[in-house]
Amino acid sequence: MAEQYQYLFQKMKLGKATAKNRIMQSPIGEMMANPDGTPSEQMIAYYTERAKGGVGIVCPAVFCVDYPTGKTVKFQVRVDNDYCIRDLTRMAEQVQRYGALFIPQIHHAGAQTSVLSTEGQTPVCVSDKDVAHVFIQGNRMVGPQHEMTTDEVKTLVQKFINAALICQKSGCDGVSLHAAHGYLINQFLSPELNARTDEYGGSLENRCRFAVEAIEGIRAACGPNFVIGARLPGKEWTPNGLTDEECVEIARIFEKAGCDFFDVSAGSTDVASRLMETDWYEQGNRVQYGEAIKKAVSVPVGAVGVLRDPDFCEKLIADGKLDFVVLGRTLVCDPYWPEKARTGRVEEIRPCLTCSDGCLNQLTFDHFVSCALNPATGRELKLANIQKANQAKNVVVIGGGIGGMQAAITAAQRGHNVTLLEKEDHLGGQMCLAALPPHKEAVGKARDWFAGEVIRQGVNVRLNCLATVESVTALTPDTVILATGATPITKVPVEGCEYTVPVWDVMQEKCGKLPENSRVAIIGGGLVGCEFAEMLMTRGNTVSIIEMLPTVANGLEGLHLGDLLTDFAMHGVQIYTNSPAKKITPNSVTFLKEGREEVTIDVDMTVLATGQVSAGKDLAEELEAAGCKVLVIGDAKQPRRFLQATLEATYAGMDA
Repeated sequence: MAEQYQYLFQKMKLGKATAKNRIMQSPIGEMMANPDGTPSEQMIAYYTERAKGGVGIVCPAVFCVDYPTGKTVKFQVRVDNDYCIRDLTRMAEQVQRYGALFIPQIHHAGAQTSVLSTEGQTPVCVSDKDVAHVFIQGNRMVGPQHEMTTDEVKTLVQKFINAALICQKSGCDGVSLHAAHGYLINQFLSPELNARTDEYGGSLENRCRFAVEAIEGIRAACGPNFVIGARLPGKEWTPNGLTDEECVEIARIFEKAGCDFFDVSAGSTDVASRLMETDWYEQGNRVQYGEAIKKAVSVPVGAVGVLRDPDFCEKLIADGKLDFVVLGRTLVCDPYWPEKARTGRVEEIRPCLTCSDGCLNQLTFDHFVSCALNPATGRELKLANIQKANQAKNVVVIGGGIGGMQAAITAAQRGHNVTLLEKEDHLGGQMCLAALPPHKEAVGKARDWFAGEVIRQGVNVRLNCLATVESVTALTPDTVILATGATPITKVPVEGCEYTVPVWDVMQEKCGKLPENSRVAIIGGGLVGCEFAEMLMTRGNTVSIIEMLPTVANGLEGLHLGDLLTDFAMHGVQIYTNSPAKKITPNSVTFLKEGREEVTIDVDMTVLATGQVSAGKDLAEELEAAGCKVLVIGDAKQPRRFLQATLEATYAGMDA
């Protein structure tokens, strides 16, 4: 055991059960169930990989107690009949094989779903009313919802009890009730969401009644050895939501009813990123809510909140703020975080970007959860264990950006002799640029991880080495992986384009220091242009984004886009969409506002951020003409995001 993490790796009692350490996998939906609601082979592999990685408690998310009206996404496990027991038993066995407790989260969406997920059936709700909770608002716009009668509520209590019994029959160690995030139980708890006048509405005692009856019923049905937990709302932000004092009192009530542990998150909110934080949120931002509840109860309490670093997590437990930590996207990115921390290999932990691009954003497209940095996530059946090749080959990788580094890592894992050629004096490619804007420090950490992993895998790295046909063929490669990235567009057909400065040059301060207290126009409102605007707006600049398309930051997932636009509004960033640039002078930009009105603004600098073009096409053709097998990947093939680059690079490394 790593001496510095003696608290993190202490055993912990949860009711009658014992967890081998103080790390719980946060219940995050992964969209991996079969269409019939049974666990898929991929789902079993996904959770087995987290258990194998050393987590003490595996808590798979949103097992539906009332199928399909209780579903929140299209593909989630159902625990409303015995049909799932066979495959759920296999999943429990695989997780427990590695010493982890297996405690599924049982769940009902209530008003936080729509006919799009409930297979056409009308969703049920605690109260048929408009609310401030952002996700319920959106679902109510899709179609009508049915407010449950008192008898229907009592029937649903029994469905939670039956779901726990099914989990117990499947060999699960316990269950956790999802009472947060605005789902059904949270809808009963929150005065913002509950306007009932029967015994399940009104006072806090009445609003807790549904959950209390479910907890007491599960305890009576499953016995004293079955673990019962709950994910609690530690904070609500809607105008008439739970008070902080009520959140603490709910924990006391649930403990008295029979709960063995609490996993503290958040409840009803009018801002989506407060439930699923973006990289703008500091590490441990919800710990204070868990800490308040821990002081009020005697059972173990953990919390979520962008928990990333083992040192930080260790101190939370050592200082008595939490009994355990709940890691979500951290374990999506690196399932071996616990084992690497335990064995003192912290530098080998793949750092989560909190980007939500590959994980939460994928769920909106009905895809498996995945990861922008870890291509094996969501593909554990095929990619979790890279097999050695039958014969070692000479593989040359050209380009040391994220795609080139990942390709080199995978090819080396296959047992090949890998040489990576990079023309700069450092690895990282565009990751070095991506780490510059505010809140992007994690990108720099990820760049360092990839560069370190390349060395750990034994890749021969040659920096300051411009690849040519002669230098590459001299290495007698069996396969060349060309990952030469992209270059920024520096000219556009606009009068006066010569008065612009390329955005990459300004970001890297090749044109002098970043401007301060100046008027800056950015031609192009893509992701790079918007992130550059973030760099400028905190330096007192007046920033204008001029974009010919209808929207800015195309491709940015919704949580980050919302935060970005809010911050732009707070800093006075002017956004002109559907507005092609017409003329640029040293001191002005003229554009066609919304395609109609010609507008001229005064500027001190005009920055060009109109995209990128793939680089290295000529070299690829020359190498092929010389008889080399060439695989073109990443931005060299087509400019895009980390998610696509790492996956394509992994497949190239396997196919080399």
